[in-house]
Amino acid sequence: MTVQIELPQIITLLLAFAGLLGGGIKLLLTGFRHDLRRLEEKAKTDTDGWRRLERELLELRADLPNQYVKREDYVRGQTVIEAKLDALYQRLELVQLRVVAGVSRKVGNTNEH
Repeated sequence: MTVQIELPQIITLLLAFAGLLGGGIKLLLTGFRHDLRRLEEKAKTDTDGWRRLERELLELRADLPNQYVKREDYVRGQTVIEAKLDALYQRLELVQLRVVAGVSRKVGNTNEH
């Protein structure tokens, strides 16, 4: 059994094969372009997100000194307040001792008369 193919049929088959290859390549390139566009859009949104995050971080760094106190500053301020409270307590204690001493003198004086 022999298969005979004439020249016009070979040319037609070659052209059909070339068309099939061209169509397949075109589909691949279209998919490639679509994927590339999608990646570019995602990269743009990611970049915008990173820019926004960076801007918020810089704003936070600018606001931190106005809103928060360093630990050393807090300790120093607390020490000053405690020293003032201690001095006030000592004065109050002195006043109380004077009052008690004054009351005992008065009581002692009234008993003698």
